[in-house]
Amino acid sequence: MFLKFLRAKATTYGLRLNGRATAGSVWVRPTLSTAQKQIREMFPEQYPGWVDRWTGYIESEDAPFRPWVGGSDEDLSRGAIPVQFQQLETENGGECPCGMRLQDVGDDDNVHRVHHANWALGVRVPKSLDWWGDLVVVTTQSPISWRKLAYQVARMPQREDNYDFPSWSHMGEPEATSDSYRAYLLKVDERIVGYVAAHDTNEHRRWDLADGSKYGVEDATLRPRIILIWVADAYRHRGIGTTLVQALATNFGCEVADVSWSTPVSAAGRRLARRLSPDGIWVS
Repeated sequence: MFLKFLRAKATTYGLRLNGRATAGSVWVRPTLSTAQKQIREMFPEQYPGWVDRWTGYIESEDAPFRPWVGGSDEDLSRGAIPVQFQQLETENGGECPCGMRLQDVGDDDNVHRVHHANWALGVRVPKSLDWWGDLVVVTTQSPISWRKLAYQVARMPQREDNYDFPSWSHMGEPEATSDSYRAYLLKVDERIVGYVAAHDTNEHRRWDLADGSKYGVEDATLRPRIILIWVADAYRHRGIGTTLVQALATNFGCEVADVSWSTPVSAAGRRLARRLSPDGIWVS
């Protein structure tokens, strides 16, 4: 515990603290990286009173025996020539495909790394949830742990496509909705890689999926309607979208061609819809 405390203190000074605890004593060896040493030498006004006390330090003959505490690789750099840095004009990073801004990564890199991993590989299934199948249907009356998970997954397409609101927001008390609002979560390799937000409605029109073509006459048949469909980046073009739409249709008790799609339908959505229903789809 004391070593952990010392390492935290050393980190605030830009040091790496190698250490070892023995019976009745703690031995440490502060190590200053070459980069940190160069920074201190280049900007002495920012580090007043700084002196390199560690490079080339030799124990006196009457010093007590010091056990090995790490850092032996320093000898491999003794006498080495420092690397050279150059300033170049490069284009600033724009937006990452996951939806986060690249130039803001340095402010909180961990947030971006976690979000990007979830976007690319899927959201990890919490260990506190017992998941007995491949797909789960979360409703507005499900336990809050499942509804929170649906919200976490809904944040992936919200970030990616810059939506103002997530497609799942039922985080209060369990309550029934007149349109049976629900979310489908598909698990692969202990990660949620597919997500569909859907509800039931009786307002639809037929569309042949051709660019610029008009919608057909209104139809009042009750059908399941896809509000949003999302697949983790690493699992796209593997049939996950088809599996999700089929699960929605099966759960409702209709054919895939009878599923309705919310407009506007994205380019990726049109490609998926054309594979599932080449003769046209219902939209609303």
